[in-house]
Amino acid sequence: MHEIFHQLAPFEVHLLLLSVWDYLRDNGPLPQKFTFQAERGVFLRDFARDGDVGKHLAVLHSVLHK
Repeated sequence: MHEIFHQLAPFEVHLLLLSVWDYLRDNGPLPQKFTFQAERGVFLRDFARDGDVGKHLAVLHSVLHK
């Protein structure tokens, strides 16, 4: 997201950062949201468990399509 900050007004950056914060608050990095991939030896997050992400993307969509 930082790649577009220089093209936005300060209040738009503020709105985007607030939406990121809301997403992180609603979808924290809880251990049960990760699954272990034995063949790769890593834990990966399953974003399908995050529910409706549309409400968090609405601000991004409105800022990019102004």
